[in-house]
Parts: sequence; C-alpha cells; structure tokens
Amino acid sequence: MTSTITTTALVKQYPNGVRGVDGVDIEIAEGEFFALLGPSGCGKTTLLRSIAGLETITEGSLRIGDEEMTNREPGERGVAMVFQDYALFPHMDVSDNIAYPLRIRKVAKEERKKVAADTAGRLSLEHLLERRPGQLSGGQQQRVALARAIATRPKVLLLDEPLSNLDARLRLEARSFLKELQRELGVTSVFVTHDQSEALALADRMAVMKEGRIQQIGTPREVFHAPANTFVASFIGSHPMNLLDGIVTGGRIAVLGTTIAVRAETAALLSEGQKVVVGARPEYITWSPTPVPDGVEAEVSTIENLGASALLTARAGDDRLQAVVDEDPLPEPGQVVWFQIPVSKTMVFDEESGLRIGGEEQ
Repeated sequence: MTSTITTTALVKQYPNGVRGVDGVDIEIAEGEFFALLGPSGCGKTTLLRSIAGLETITEGSLRIGDEEMTNREPGERGVAMVFQDYALFPHMDVSDNIAYPLRIRKVAKEERKKVAADTAGRLSLEHLLERRPGQLSGGQQQRVALARAIATRPKVLLLDEPLSNLDARLRLEARSFLKELQRELGVTSVFVTHDQSEALALADRMAVMKEGRIQQIGTPREVFHAPANTFVASFIGSHPMNLLDGIVTGGRIAVLGTTIAVRAETAALLSEGQKVVVGARPEYITWSPTPVPDGVEAEVSTIENLGASALLTARAGDDRLQAVVDEDPLPEPGQVVWFQIPVSKTMVFDEESGLRIGGEEQ
C-alpha cells in the first residue's frame, strides 16, 4: 500500500464558526518530506491533527494511499505523531516509552523489548534504555519521541514542531539528524513549523499557510525565489524582504525617489501609472559610497553584525531599506550611501491583490 496523502477541499470548522482549515487541497508524494509553514494560528497544526485523526474533518476528504481516511479512527490510519512537548511517560524508562505503542497493540513483551532496542540503536539511544525522561537532555528526549514513533513502522510520520523546545545549537544538530533519519526510513513525513529556516532546510516541498488557507505550495527554491504573493515574500527568508510602494512610469518603476528597471518579461505585463509593490531581498542588494546607475540614495541608520556579513538598515525619506552586505568595508551610521537592486532579482507585486506579476522564477 502506498503512503501518499491527499486532502480535497478539507475544512475543519469549530462550533463558534471559525474555520481553522478552510478548503485545503494538498497532494503529498510517497516518501516525501513535506512542511506546513506559517505564523501562529494559521491552521498548520489543525491540518496536521486532522490528518492524524485527532480533529474531526468538517468537510472535504482525506486519503492515505488508496484508502479513504476521512472518518477513520486515529489508530486505523497507520500514522505516528511526534508532539512539540514529546509527551513521554515520566514513570517509564526509555525502553518502555519506545515500546509503549506496541504494548497497546498487545505485542509480546520480548518482541517489544527487541524492537525498542533495535530502534534505540538506530538513534544512538542504546546506552540510555534504562533511564527515565527526567534524566535525559532535551535532545535525547526528542530522539526518544522519534524512536517511539518509528518503532510502529508507520506509513506516515507527523511532526508537530518537534525541535522548538531545543536550544539554538541543538536545533541545528537535530535538524540534520532528522533529515538523515527521514531519508533512511523513506517514510512520508509532514512537518509543522513556524520557523521558515527549518522548513527551507528540511522540506522537499512546503505549503505556506495563512488564516487556514494555502498561499503557495512549492519546493524551498520555488517559494524563496518565486513567492506567489507579498505574504509569502515577507514570511520566507532569514531577513524580511524589502517591500516598497512604487508606480509604473515609462516602463520603469518610480520607487524611493528614483526609477528602477525590471525584467523585460515583467515590464511587458505592467500598465502606465499602475500601483505596485517592489520586492527585493536584502541578500541581493549592494551598496556604494558614491552614486551608481539606478541607485537608491539613503542614510544608514543601524548596522547589525552577523559574523561574516552585516545587516544595514537605511532610511530613504519615510521608507526603510535593508541590505545584507560583506563585513568589510562597511559604511558608518549616518553616512549617505547608494543601494543597488539587481534587475534579475527584483520582484513586482500588484498593490491591490498582492499577487506577484510575472510567473518566471527570479
């Protein structure tokens, strides 16, 4: 049996009329690592819980493989879930925690112990089998929760922000470990996170959600380089995209006290006088102490050291512009400089709808 996941017009509506998930269509391929990404309250966890059977689906349908799962009990869906707080039993040792789902299924004790030991070995937990959760670090508890989930050999693995309780360094380590584990197991996985850097690093594809609806589905590269609208553009990226109001004039765009060129394919779709939003990622903007063609004149207000680079924040009239630049050389706060946005990296969005103009990848 395949482990594809298909939702069709899926709705989860609460008694007060609020739709936590509002008509979601998703197809997740077998063995795919798929991320649900969005701000708090966007519906990503509700969608995950609907797939797990922990939420009742109000409208639409859910299929796992060839089977209709819309109204099936959680235990009949062949899914395993790892929760944000790990949900380990404090009175059980690691071995019994890993084997607990098998105990519920009335698997013989010796077989449970064998599966727990084998699974623990895969996750470097074999030396911790007799310890209790309170004696483990956060990273070890996270691996125990994963071991418990995969011990059941699920068709689908559901992960609800499993890294959020770890400190920054452990999160990076756990991220690499989780991706390697998923590749090794080949299990279809759905990962919920509000951290776009996690989604970009881990996912084969992702869905960006807002207010219960899908804004865009695509690979990390597609979502980063070709955001469907201003919401996705501003949400994705280590540093927020610069989104600047502009007006089309003579095939160019008047913005920040100057006019800039855009790709010919995009310019062909614009109308004279049209109000647009220009999008430019800080990572692609360069600066110069002297005027440059199509340069934006601005005064540097703050400089944030990022290690090998720095984040410049500058003011051009009432607008703010940010750029990530090399650490050497750097301007001084208060210095007037000129910023240049590469034509190939300039995105244009319709001001009214927020949709990106031009379908090509930037």
